[in-house]
Amino acid sequence: MKTNPKVWMKSATALSIVAMAAGTLAGCGGGGASGSGADAGAKEAAAPVQGPYKMSIMLPSYNPESMSTDGELYKRLQEKTNTELKLTWVPSSTYEDKLSSTVASGELPSVITVLNQKLPYIVNSVRSGMFWEIGPYLKDYPNLSRMNPIALEAVSIDGKIYGIYRERDLAKDGIMLRKDWLDNLGLKEPKTIQEFYEVLKAFTHNDPDKNGKADTVGLVEQQAAASWRSMLVWHGGPVDWELKDGKISPAALSPAYLETMKFYRKLYEEKLINQDFAVVKDGRQVINKGKAGVWIANMNDGQGIKENIKKVDPSGSLTMVHALEGPKGMGSVGGTGSHGQFMIPKTSVKTEAELKAVLNFFDKVSDPDMQNMLVNGLEGRQYTLENGEYKKTTDSKMLVEYGMGDSSQLAVLRDKITSYGGPLFQLRDRLYKENARIAVGNPVNAYISDTYSERGKELDKIIEDARVKFIMGAIDEAGWNQAVNKWLQDGGSKIMEEYTEAYNKSQKK
Repeated sequence: MKTNPKVWMKSATALSIVAMAAGTLAGCGGGGASGSGADAGAKEAAAPVQGPYKMSIMLPSYNPESMSTDGELYKRLQEKTNTELKLTWVPSSTYEDKLSSTVASGELPSVITVLNQKLPYIVNSVRSGMFWEIGPYLKDYPNLSRMNPIALEAVSIDGKIYGIYRERDLAKDGIMLRKDWLDNLGLKEPKTIQEFYEVLKAFTHNDPDKNGKADTVGLVEQQAAASWRSMLVWHGGPVDWELKDGKISPAALSPAYLETMKFYRKLYEEKLINQDFAVVKDGRQVINKGKAGVWIANMNDGQGIKENIKKVDPSGSLTMVHALEGPKGMGSVGGTGSHGQFMIPKTSVKTEAELKAVLNFFDKVSDPDMQNMLVNGLEGRQYTLENGEYKKTTDSKMLVEYGMGDSSQLAVLRDKITSYGGPLFQLRDRLYKENARIAVGNPVNAYISDTYSERGKELDKIIEDARVKFIMGAIDEAGWNQAVNKWLQDGGSKIMEEYTEAYNKSQKK
Protein backbone atom coordinates (compact mmCIF):
# COMPACT_ATOMS: atom_id res chain seq x y z
CA MET A 1 0.00 0.00 0.00
CA LYS A 2 2.36 2.69 -1.19
CA THR A 3 -0.61 4.99 -1.02
CA ASN A 4 -3.18 3.31 1.16
CA PRO A 5 -6.75 4.37 0.35
CA LYS A 6 -7.99 2.77 3.55
CA VAL A 7 -5.56 4.50 5.87
CA TRP A 8 -7.66 5.60 8.78
CA MET A 9 -10.79 6.41 6.76
CA LYS A 10 -9.61 10.01 6.98
CA SER A 11 -12.51 11.62 5.19
CA ALA A 12 -16.07 12.54 5.97
CA THR A 13 -17.02 11.04 9.28
CA ALA A 14 -13.97 11.76 11.43
CA LEU A 15 -13.56 15.36 10.41
CA SER A 16 -17.29 16.03 10.33
CA ILE A 17 -17.50 15.36 14.06
CA VAL A 18 -14.95 18.07 14.80
CA ALA A 19 -16.52 20.44 12.29
CA MET A 20 -19.93 19.82 13.79
CA ALA A 21 -18.59 20.49 17.28
CA ALA A 22 -16.96 23.75 16.19
CA GLY A 23 -20.04 24.83 14.29
CA THR A 24 -22.30 24.23 17.25
CA LEU A 25 -20.01 26.25 19.44
CA ALA A 26 -19.86 29.12 16.97
CA GLY A 27 -23.63 29.06 16.70
CA CYS A 28 -24.03 29.83 20.39
CA GLY A 29 -21.52 32.68 20.51
CA GLY A 30 -18.60 30.75 22.00
CA GLY A 31 -20.33 29.95 25.26
CA GLY A 32 -22.14 26.66 25.69
CA ALA A 33 -23.72 24.16 23.37
CA SER A 34 -27.24 24.14 22.07
CA GLY A 35 -29.72 21.30 21.91
CA SER A 36 -28.96 18.09 23.74
CA GLY A 37 -25.30 19.02 24.25
CA ALA A 38 -25.95 21.44 27.09
CA ASP A 39 -29.13 22.03 29.05
CA ALA A 40 -30.68 25.37 28.19
CA GLY A 41 -31.06 26.20 31.87
CA ALA A 42 -27.40 25.56 32.50
CA LYS A 43 -26.42 28.77 30.71
CA GLU A 44 -27.80 30.78 33.59
CA ALA A 45 -25.17 29.24 35.87
CA ALA A 46 -22.19 29.59 33.54
CA ALA A 47 -20.19 31.91 35.81
CA PRO A 48 -16.77 30.47 36.68
CA VAL A 49 -16.57 28.22 39.71
CA GLN A 50 -14.85 30.09 42.53
CA GLY A 51 -12.01 28.47 44.48
CA PRO A 52 -10.85 24.86 44.12
CA TYR A 53 -13.56 22.76 42.47
CA LYS A 54 -14.56 19.65 44.38
CA MET A 55 -14.72 16.74 41.97
CA SER A 56 -14.60 12.96 42.14
CA ILE A 57 -13.43 10.37 39.61
CA MET A 58 -13.93 6.61 39.48
CA LEU A 59 -11.09 4.69 37.81
CA PRO A 60 -9.81 1.12 37.39
CA SER A 61 -6.73 0.18 39.39
CA TYR A 62 -4.12 -2.28 38.15
CA ASN A 63 -2.00 -2.31 41.30
CA PRO A 64 -2.51 -3.53 44.87
CA GLU A 65 -2.06 -0.12 46.55
CA SER A 66 -4.00 3.00 45.61
CA MET A 67 -2.40 6.33 44.84
CA SER A 68 -1.48 8.13 48.07
CA THR A 69 -3.55 11.24 48.82
CA ASP A 70 -0.92 12.82 51.09
CA GLY A 71 2.05 12.66 48.75
CA GLU A 72 3.73 15.38 46.72
CA LEU A 73 2.31 14.15 43.41
CA TYR A 74 -1.30 14.34 44.63
CA LYS A 75 -0.63 17.79 46.07
CA ARG A 76 0.73 19.10 42.78
CA LEU A 77 -2.12 17.51 40.86
CA GLN A 78 -4.71 19.40 42.88
CA GLU A 79 -2.79 22.70 42.88
CA LYS A 80 -2.19 22.71 39.12
CA THR A 81 -5.81 21.85 38.31
CA ASN A 82 -7.41 24.01 41.03
CA THR A 83 -9.42 21.10 42.42
CA GLU A 84 -10.18 19.24 45.59
CA LEU A 85 -9.96 15.78 44.17
CA LYS A 86 -11.46 12.50 45.36
CA LEU A 87 -10.33 9.40 43.48
CA THR A 88 -12.20 6.11 43.82
CA TRP A 89 -10.04 3.23 42.65
CA VAL A 90 -11.75 -0.04 41.72
CA PRO A 91 -9.76 -3.24 41.02
CA SER A 92 -9.60 -3.72 37.25
CA SER A 93 -10.89 -7.30 37.59
CA THR A 94 -14.22 -6.05 38.97
CA TYR A 95 -14.35 -2.62 37.35
CA GLU A 96 -16.98 -3.33 34.67
CA ASP A 97 -19.38 -4.81 37.24
CA LYS A 98 -18.86 -1.84 39.55
CA LEU A 99 -19.36 0.62 36.72
CA SER A 100 -22.59 -1.07 35.63
CA SER A 101 -24.06 -1.03 39.14
CA THR A 102 -22.96 2.58 39.70
CA VAL A 103 -24.60 3.79 36.50
CA ALA A 104 -27.76 1.84 37.35
CA SER A 105 -27.91 3.41 40.81
CA GLY A 106 -27.78 6.97 39.47
CA GLU A 107 -25.40 7.87 42.33
CA LEU A 108 -22.44 8.87 40.19
CA PRO A 109 -19.18 10.73 40.83
CA SER A 110 -18.27 13.82 38.82
CA VAL A 111 -16.46 11.64 36.27
CA ILE A 112 -16.53 7.94 35.42
CA THR A 113 -13.96 6.05 33.38
CA VAL A 114 -15.67 4.09 30.61
CA LEU A 115 -13.47 1.52 28.90
CA ASN A 116 -16.07 0.49 26.30
CA GLN A 117 -18.60 3.14 25.29
CA LYS A 118 -20.51 0.65 23.13
CA LEU A 119 -21.83 -1.38 26.06
CA PRO A 120 -25.63 -1.25 25.81
CA TYR A 121 -26.15 0.34 29.23
CA ILE A 122 -23.70 3.14 28.39
CA VAL A 123 -25.33 3.79 25.01
CA ASN A 124 -28.81 3.78 26.56
CA SER A 125 -27.67 6.13 29.33
CA VAL A 126 -26.22 8.54 26.76
CA ARG A 127 -29.39 8.45 24.69
CA SER A 128 -31.49 9.10 27.78
CA GLY A 129 -29.53 12.31 28.44
CA MET A 130 -27.49 11.17 31.45
CA PHE A 131 -24.13 12.49 30.17
CA TRP A 132 -22.88 15.83 28.91
CA GLU A 133 -22.08 16.16 25.24
CA ILE A 134 -18.65 17.80 25.38
CA GLY A 135 -17.77 18.11 21.69
CA PRO A 136 -18.91 21.74 21.39
CA TYR A 137 -16.63 22.79 24.25
CA LEU A 138 -13.31 21.25 23.21
CA LYS A 139 -12.11 24.13 21.05
CA ASP A 140 -12.11 26.44 24.08
CA TYR A 141 -9.23 24.57 25.73
CA PRO A 142 -5.63 24.77 24.49
CA ASN A 143 -4.89 21.09 25.05
CA LEU A 144 -8.29 19.47 24.53
CA SER A 145 -8.61 21.34 21.23
CA ARG A 146 -5.58 19.32 20.00
CA MET A 147 -7.35 15.99 20.38
CA ASN A 148 -7.09 13.72 17.34
CA PRO A 149 -10.29 13.80 15.21
CA ILE A 150 -9.88 10.11 14.35
CA ALA A 151 -9.70 9.14 18.01
CA LEU A 152 -12.66 11.40 18.77
CA GLU A 153 -14.66 9.70 16.04
CA ALA A 154 -13.85 6.30 17.51
CA VAL A 155 -15.29 7.17 20.94
CA SER A 156 -18.33 9.04 19.61
CA ILE A 157 -21.88 7.82 20.10
CA ASP A 158 -24.47 8.64 17.45
CA GLY A 159 -22.01 11.10 15.92
CA LYS A 160 -21.51 13.13 19.09
CA ILE A 161 -18.68 13.27 21.60
CA TYR A 162 -19.55 12.41 25.19
CA GLY A 163 -16.12 11.57 26.55
CA ILE A 164 -12.54 12.74 26.89
CA TYR A 165 -10.46 9.90 25.53
CA ARG A 166 -7.24 8.63 27.12
CA GLU A 167 -4.70 8.81 24.32
CA ARG A 168 -2.75 5.81 23.09
CA ASP A 169 -0.62 5.24 19.99
CA LEU A 170 -2.73 4.55 16.91
CA ALA A 171 -1.00 1.37 15.73
CA LYS A 172 1.17 -0.59 18.16
CA ASP A 173 1.46 -4.15 16.86
CA GLY A 174 4.57 -5.49 15.21
CA ILE A 175 7.04 -8.38 15.07
CA MET A 176 9.47 -9.09 17.91
CA LEU A 177 12.15 -11.57 16.90
CA ARG A 178 15.40 -13.00 18.21
CA LYS A 179 18.19 -10.90 16.74
CA ASP A 180 20.87 -13.30 17.97
CA TRP A 181 19.11 -16.13 16.10
CA LEU A 182 19.10 -14.05 12.91
CA ASP A 183 22.80 -13.37 13.37
CA ASN A 184 23.56 -17.03 14.11
CA LEU A 185 21.88 -18.07 10.85
CA GLY A 186 23.18 -15.18 8.73
CA LEU A 187 19.67 -13.83 8.16
CA LYS A 188 18.36 -10.29 7.84
CA GLU A 189 15.19 -8.87 9.34
CA PRO A 190 12.24 -9.90 7.10
CA LYS A 191 10.60 -7.21 5.00
CA THR A 192 8.04 -9.29 3.08
CA ILE A 193 5.66 -12.12 3.93
CA GLN A 194 7.79 -14.55 1.95
CA GLU A 195 10.97 -13.49 3.79
CA PHE A 196 9.09 -13.87 7.06
CA TYR A 197 8.14 -17.42 6.11
CA GLU A 198 11.78 -18.24 5.34
CA VAL A 199 12.85 -16.87 8.75
CA LEU A 200 10.26 -19.05 10.49
CA LYS A 201 11.55 -22.12 8.64
CA ALA A 202 15.12 -21.36 9.64
CA PHE A 203 14.17 -20.64 13.25
CA THR A 204 12.39 -24.01 13.41
CA HIS A 205 14.77 -26.31 11.54
CA ASN A 206 18.27 -24.79 11.51
CA ASP A 207 19.17 -24.90 15.22
CA PRO A 208 19.16 -21.10 15.68
CA ASP A 209 20.26 -21.30 19.34
CA LYS A 210 23.15 -23.61 18.44
CA ASN A 211 22.41 -26.13 21.20
CA GLY A 212 22.39 -29.11 18.86
CA LYS A 213 18.74 -29.91 19.56
CA ALA A 214 15.58 -29.62 17.47
CA ASP A 215 13.74 -27.77 20.24
CA THR A 216 12.71 -24.43 18.74
CA VAL A 217 9.69 -23.12 16.85
CA GLY A 218 9.52 -20.13 14.55
CA LEU A 219 6.36 -18.30 15.62
CA VAL A 220 4.54 -18.71 18.91
CA GLU A 221 0.77 -18.29 18.71
CA GLN A 222 -1.99 -18.19 21.31
CA GLN A 223 -5.76 -17.88 21.70
CA ALA A 224 -7.13 -14.66 20.17
CA ALA A 225 -3.64 -13.70 19.00
CA ALA A 226 -2.92 -10.18 17.78
CA SER A 227 -0.76 -11.81 15.12
CA TRP A 228 -3.84 -12.93 13.18
CA ARG A 229 -5.10 -9.38 12.65
CA SER A 230 -1.63 -8.16 11.66
CA MET A 231 -1.12 -11.02 9.22
CA LEU A 232 -4.53 -10.37 7.68
CA VAL A 233 -3.65 -6.72 7.05
CA TRP A 234 -0.27 -7.71 5.60
CA HIS A 235 -2.17 -10.00 3.22
CA GLY A 236 -4.22 -6.98 2.11
CA GLY A 237 -7.24 -7.57 4.32
CA PRO A 238 -9.24 -5.15 6.51
CA VAL A 239 -9.19 -4.57 10.24
CA ASP A 240 -12.33 -6.41 11.43
CA TRP A 241 -14.68 -4.58 9.01
CA GLU A 242 -14.45 -2.72 5.70
CA LEU A 243 -16.55 -0.48 3.49
CA LYS A 244 -17.13 -2.44 0.29
CA ASP A 245 -19.45 -1.44 -2.56
CA GLY A 246 -21.20 1.05 -0.29
CA LYS A 247 -21.86 -1.50 2.46
CA ILE A 248 -20.12 -2.41 5.71
CA SER A 249 -18.76 -5.94 5.40
CA PRO A 250 -16.87 -8.16 7.87
CA ALA A 251 -13.26 -9.16 7.35
CA ALA A 252 -14.29 -12.83 7.17
CA LEU A 253 -15.99 -12.19 3.81
CA SER A 254 -12.86 -10.71 2.24
CA PRO A 255 -10.73 -12.87 -0.11
CA ALA A 256 -7.68 -11.96 1.98
CA TYR A 257 -9.19 -13.71 5.00
CA LEU A 258 -9.16 -17.08 3.25
CA GLU A 259 -5.63 -16.49 1.91
CA THR A 260 -4.40 -15.64 5.41
CA MET A 261 -5.97 -18.82 6.81
CA LYS A 262 -4.21 -20.82 4.09
CA PHE A 263 -0.92 -19.21 5.06
CA TYR A 264 -1.46 -20.15 8.70
CA ARG A 265 -2.45 -23.69 7.74
CA LYS A 266 0.86 -23.98 5.89
CA LEU A 267 2.73 -22.79 8.99
CA TYR A 268 0.80 -25.28 11.12
CA GLU A 269 1.32 -28.22 8.77
CA GLU A 270 5.04 -27.49 8.56
CA LYS A 271 5.17 -27.06 12.35
CA LEU A 272 6.57 -23.55 12.09
CA ILE A 273 4.12 -22.48 14.81
CA ASN A 274 3.40 -24.20 18.11
CA GLN A 275 0.91 -27.02 17.58
CA ASP A 276 -1.02 -26.18 20.77
CA PHE A 277 -1.70 -22.56 19.75
CA ALA A 278 -5.47 -22.98 20.16
CA VAL A 279 -5.17 -23.55 23.92
CA VAL A 280 -2.15 -21.41 24.84
CA LYS A 281 -3.26 -18.36 26.83
CA ASP A 282 0.00 -16.39 26.91
CA GLY A 283 2.44 -17.16 24.14
CA ARG A 284 5.03 -14.78 25.57
CA GLN A 285 5.96 -17.50 28.04
CA VAL A 286 7.26 -19.64 25.16
CA ILE A 287 9.53 -16.98 23.69
CA ASN A 288 10.55 -15.88 27.20
CA LYS A 289 11.92 -19.39 27.79
CA GLY A 290 13.98 -19.28 24.61
CA LYS A 291 11.89 -21.83 22.72
CA ALA A 292 10.39 -19.54 20.05
CA GLY A 293 11.93 -16.95 17.78
CA VAL A 294 9.00 -14.67 16.96
CA TRP A 295 6.14 -12.99 18.82
CA ILE A 296 3.63 -10.67 17.09
CA ALA A 297 1.73 -8.26 19.33
CA ASN A 298 2.05 -4.80 20.92
CA MET A 299 5.70 -3.88 20.57
CA ASN A 300 5.61 -2.64 24.15
CA ASP A 301 6.13 -6.34 25.02
CA GLY A 302 9.63 -6.19 23.54
CA GLN A 303 11.56 -4.92 26.55
CA GLY A 304 10.06 -7.48 28.92
CA ILE A 305 10.69 -10.31 26.46
CA LYS A 306 14.33 -9.23 26.04
CA GLU A 307 14.85 -9.17 29.81
CA ASN A 308 13.35 -12.65 30.19
CA ILE A 309 15.37 -14.06 27.29
CA LYS A 310 18.59 -12.85 28.91
CA LYS A 311 17.74 -14.79 32.06
CA VAL A 312 17.83 -17.95 29.95
CA ASP A 313 20.57 -16.92 27.53
CA PRO A 314 22.74 -13.94 28.56
CA SER A 315 23.82 -13.49 24.95
CA GLY A 316 20.23 -13.38 23.68
CA SER A 317 18.99 -10.22 21.97
CA LEU A 318 15.77 -8.94 20.39
CA THR A 319 14.85 -6.69 17.49
CA MET A 320 11.53 -5.52 16.08
CA VAL A 321 9.90 -4.99 12.67
CA HIS A 322 6.73 -2.92 12.44
CA ALA A 323 5.11 -4.44 9.31
CA LEU A 324 5.58 -6.76 6.34
CA GLU A 325 5.00 -5.99 2.70
CA GLY A 326 2.26 -8.09 1.14
CA PRO A 327 0.24 -8.16 -2.10
CA LYS A 328 -1.06 -4.62 -1.58
CA GLY A 329 2.02 -3.08 -0.01
CA MET A 330 2.47 -2.35 3.69
CA GLY A 331 -0.18 -1.76 6.32
CA SER A 332 -0.59 -1.98 10.07
CA VAL A 333 -3.53 -2.67 12.36
CA GLY A 334 -5.05 0.63 13.38
CA GLY A 335 -6.70 0.88 16.78
CA THR A 336 -8.90 3.60 18.22
CA GLY A 337 -6.08 5.84 19.40
CA SER A 338 -7.34 5.61 22.95
CA HIS A 339 -7.93 3.36 25.93
CA GLY A 340 -11.26 4.29 27.43
CA GLN A 341 -12.62 7.75 28.10
CA PHE A 342 -13.80 10.00 30.90
CA MET A 343 -17.55 10.70 30.84
CA ILE A 344 -19.31 13.41 32.86
CA PRO A 345 -22.78 12.68 34.30
CA LYS A 346 -25.33 15.49 34.44
CA THR A 347 -26.68 14.04 37.69
CA SER A 348 -23.51 15.09 39.54
CA VAL A 349 -22.16 17.89 37.35
CA LYS A 350 -25.33 19.93 37.11
CA THR A 351 -24.33 23.26 35.54
CA GLU A 352 -22.31 24.44 32.61
CA ALA A 353 -19.95 26.22 35.01
CA GLU A 354 -19.24 22.95 36.78
CA LEU A 355 -18.77 21.20 33.45
CA LYS A 356 -16.17 23.78 32.47
CA ALA A 357 -14.37 23.23 35.77
CA VAL A 358 -14.17 19.50 35.00
CA LEU A 359 -12.97 20.16 31.46
CA ASN A 360 -10.38 22.57 32.86
CA PHE A 361 -9.05 19.72 35.04
CA PHE A 362 -8.52 17.46 32.02
CA ASP A 363 -7.04 20.31 30.00
CA LYS A 364 -4.52 21.05 32.75
CA VAL A 365 -3.45 17.41 33.17
CA SER A 366 -2.57 17.51 29.46
CA ASP A 367 0.09 20.20 29.98
CA PRO A 368 3.57 18.77 29.25
CA ASP A 369 4.75 18.83 32.88
CA MET A 370 1.54 17.14 34.06
CA GLN A 371 1.67 14.46 31.36
CA ASN A 372 5.18 13.58 32.48
CA MET A 373 4.32 13.66 36.17
CA LEU A 374 1.33 11.32 35.79
CA VAL A 375 3.14 8.82 33.55
CA ASN A 376 6.78 9.00 34.69
CA GLY A 377 6.36 10.30 38.25
CA LEU A 378 8.41 13.08 39.80
CA GLU A 379 12.16 13.17 39.35
CA GLY A 380 13.90 12.66 42.66
CA ARG A 381 10.88 10.88 44.08
CA GLN A 382 9.50 8.18 41.75
CA TYR A 383 12.64 8.10 39.59
CA THR A 384 16.13 9.42 39.03
CA LEU A 385 18.12 9.93 35.85
CA GLU A 386 21.52 8.27 35.65
CA ASN A 387 23.35 9.25 32.46
CA GLY A 388 19.97 9.95 30.92
CA GLU A 389 18.59 6.54 31.88
CA TYR A 390 15.33 6.32 33.81
CA LYS A 391 15.74 4.55 37.15
CA LYS A 392 12.53 3.86 39.07
CA THR A 393 12.79 4.15 42.83
CA THR A 394 12.60 1.11 45.07
CA ASP A 395 11.20 3.20 47.94
CA SER A 396 7.75 1.72 48.60
CA LYS A 397 6.40 5.04 49.94
CA MET A 398 7.42 6.87 46.77
CA LEU A 399 5.93 4.11 44.60
CA VAL A 400 2.61 4.31 46.44
CA GLU A 401 2.68 8.08 45.98
CA TYR A 402 1.85 7.56 42.33
CA GLY A 403 -0.15 4.38 42.83
CA MET A 404 2.62 2.08 41.59
CA GLY A 405 2.01 3.73 38.22
CA ASP A 406 -1.79 3.98 38.40
CA SER A 407 -1.48 7.78 38.28
CA SER A 408 -1.08 7.33 34.52
CA GLN A 409 -4.77 6.34 34.42
CA LEU A 410 -5.55 10.06 34.84
CA ALA A 411 -3.59 11.09 31.76
CA VAL A 412 -5.50 12.33 28.72
CA LEU A 413 -3.06 13.45 26.02
CA ARG A 414 0.37 11.78 26.00
CA ASP A 415 2.00 13.60 23.10
CA LYS A 416 4.43 15.60 25.26
CA ILE A 417 5.77 12.75 27.37
CA THR A 418 9.52 12.27 27.55
CA SER A 419 10.17 8.62 26.74
CA TYR A 420 13.11 7.20 28.67
CA GLY A 421 14.79 3.90 28.07
CA GLY A 422 17.41 2.13 26.04
CA PRO A 423 17.63 1.31 22.33
CA LEU A 424 14.65 -1.08 22.30
CA PHE A 425 12.35 1.55 23.84
CA GLN A 426 13.53 4.10 21.29
CA LEU A 427 13.00 1.60 18.46
CA ARG A 428 9.50 0.88 19.74
CA ASP A 429 8.55 4.56 19.70
CA ARG A 430 9.98 5.05 16.21
CA LEU A 431 8.08 2.01 14.89
CA TYR A 432 4.86 3.22 16.51
CA LYS A 433 5.19 6.39 14.43
CA GLU A 434 5.96 4.44 11.25
CA ASN A 435 2.94 2.24 11.89
CA ALA A 436 0.68 5.26 12.32
CA ARG A 437 1.51 6.40 8.80
CA ILE A 438 0.31 3.12 7.26
CA ALA A 439 -2.45 2.27 9.73
CA VAL A 440 -5.63 0.70 8.38
CA GLY A 441 -8.65 1.74 10.40
CA ASN A 442 -11.80 -0.09 11.40
CA PRO A 443 -14.66 1.86 9.76
CA VAL A 444 -17.27 0.84 12.36
CA ASN A 445 -15.48 2.23 15.41
CA ALA A 446 -17.85 5.17 15.53
CA TYR A 447 -21.03 3.18 14.94
CA ILE A 448 -23.32 1.04 17.03
CA SER A 449 -25.08 -2.13 15.99
CA ASP A 450 -27.64 -3.19 18.59
CA THR A 451 -27.41 -6.76 17.34
CA TYR A 452 -23.63 -6.77 17.73
CA SER A 453 -23.91 -5.25 21.20
CA GLU A 454 -26.28 -8.03 22.23
CA ARG A 455 -24.85 -11.02 20.37
CA GLY A 456 -21.48 -9.99 18.96
CA LYS A 457 -19.32 -12.24 21.15
CA GLU A 458 -21.49 -15.26 20.42
CA LEU A 459 -21.34 -14.63 16.68
CA ASP A 460 -17.61 -13.86 16.71
CA LYS A 461 -17.01 -17.28 18.24
CA ILE A 462 -18.54 -18.97 15.18
CA ILE A 463 -15.88 -17.36 12.98
CA GLU A 464 -13.02 -17.79 15.44
CA ASP A 465 -13.73 -21.49 16.00
CA ALA A 466 -14.00 -22.15 12.27
CA ARG A 467 -10.76 -20.28 11.63
CA VAL A 468 -8.89 -22.44 14.15
CA LYS A 469 -10.40 -25.61 12.68
CA PHE A 470 -9.39 -24.57 9.15
CA ILE A 471 -5.82 -23.81 10.23
CA MET A 472 -5.58 -27.20 11.95
CA GLY A 473 -7.05 -28.98 8.92
CA ALA A 474 -10.23 -30.08 10.68
CA ILE A 475 -12.42 -28.40 8.02
CA ASP A 476 -11.90 -27.44 4.38
CA GLU A 477 -13.15 -24.44 2.39
CA ALA A 478 -16.64 -25.91 2.23
CA GLY A 479 -16.69 -26.20 6.02
CA TRP A 480 -15.43 -22.63 6.33
CA ASN A 481 -18.18 -21.38 4.01
CA GLN A 482 -20.76 -23.22 6.10
CA ALA A 483 -19.53 -21.39 9.21
CA VAL A 484 -19.70 -18.03 7.44
CA ASN A 485 -23.26 -18.77 6.28
CA LYS A 486 -24.22 -19.70 9.83
CA TRP A 487 -22.78 -16.39 11.04
CA LEU A 488 -24.82 -14.54 8.41
CA GLN A 489 -28.05 -16.39 9.21
CA ASP A 490 -27.70 -16.19 12.99
CA GLY A 491 -27.41 -12.40 13.03
CA GLY A 492 -24.40 -11.42 10.96
CA SER A 493 -26.51 -10.10 8.08
CA LYS A 494 -28.46 -7.96 10.53
CA ILE A 495 -25.25 -6.53 11.97
CA MET A 496 -24.06 -5.64 8.48
CA GLU A 497 -27.37 -3.88 7.79
CA GLU A 498 -27.22 -1.92 11.05
CA TYR A 499 -23.64 -0.79 10.56
CA THR A 500 -24.36 0.17 6.94
CA GLU A 501 -27.42 2.15 8.01
CA ALA A 502 -25.38 3.97 10.67
CA TYR A 503 -22.64 4.70 8.15
CA ASN A 504 -25.10 6.05 5.57
CA LYS A 505 -26.78 8.22 8.19
CA SER A 506 -23.40 9.72 9.18
CA GLN A 507 -22.64 10.62 5.57
CA LYS A 508 -25.85 12.65 5.26
CA LYS A 509 -24.98 14.99 8.15
